[in-house]
Amino acid sequence: MTTITRKKASFIERRQYWGLIFVLPAIIFFVVFYLVPIITGVYYSLTDFTLLKPPVYVGLQNYQDLLKDRLFIKSISVTLSYVSGTTIPSFVISLLAAVVFYQKFKGREILKVFFFSPVLPSLIVVAIVWRILLQPGGVLTQVLRPLTGAAEINWLDNPTLSPLSMMIITNWTVIPFYMLIWLAGLTNIPTELRQAALVDGANRLQSFLRVELPLLRPTAVFIAAISTINAFQGFTLQYAISPGKGGPIDVNTTMGLLIWKYGFQYYRMGDASAVSMVLFALIMIVVSVQLWLSRNNQYSLS
Repeated sequence: MTTITRKKASFIERRQYWGLIFVLPAIIFFVVFYLVPIITGVYYSLTDFTLLKPPVYVGLQNYQDLLKDRLFIKSISVTLSYVSGTTIPSFVISLLAAVVFYQKFKGREILKVFFFSPVLPSLIVVAIVWRILLQPGGVLTQVLRPLTGAAEINWLDNPTLSPLSMMIITNWTVIPFYMLIWLAGLTNIPTELRQAALVDGANRLQSFLRVELPLLRPTAVFIAAISTINAFQGFTLQYAISPGKGGPIDVNTTMGLLIWKYGFQYYRMGDASAVSMVLFALIMIVVSVQLWLSRNNQYSLS
């Protein structure tokens, strides 16, 4: 009996050893490409570092300077506006699209492929294509000419239309991806629950609101979290499309773009690191609030 126990213990130890060996590459990757940059960023945010001289520790001076920086203050409002204009519409429209594509109709799979096509090219390719479409006399202007009567529309140079264009392009690229996630959540709901609701006299809308939507809560929390994180990190479209990389008059200068400007345009790596730490804190706060609200709603329903 003792020999069997020892052999079993030895087998468990060997299995744990090999398990550690197999996950070690992932741990190394996480430490090198995630943990080390975060720690380095925290350190640089406390230094005066311009890439032209070694970093000098200045404490919280960079954060104090950011509070007086007009561009930083504006970048916060631009970022929050961009997050609101992309997360809320994409959340709602992707859910409605998933409900439509969940129904069985002729040509559904073909339409699904076309609907998902904006996700396939890289974002920089999407930015270049939309930059061509949004030229003052471009395709989009010609399509809308019967409604607007304008020969030219300055989509990118107008302080109002330019950030709105960024939101529309972002929603166009992310809604199909979120739709697939919603669709996976709808597929995992047992058919028996829908049938039971219909038998009890509920119509399709009541069945969706009372049965399916509550069961989609984990999917909703996941989409809300990843859409918020992606929106806060908005950079590519603002860099590639907006005039002057953030214009006009900085209405497209998100915090992600401001980090690039401070770091690689103005060579203020200390300030860039401080902005990145503020952005990281904002993302953590917003996502934590989302998870807290979803948890409280779940407890209240139960």
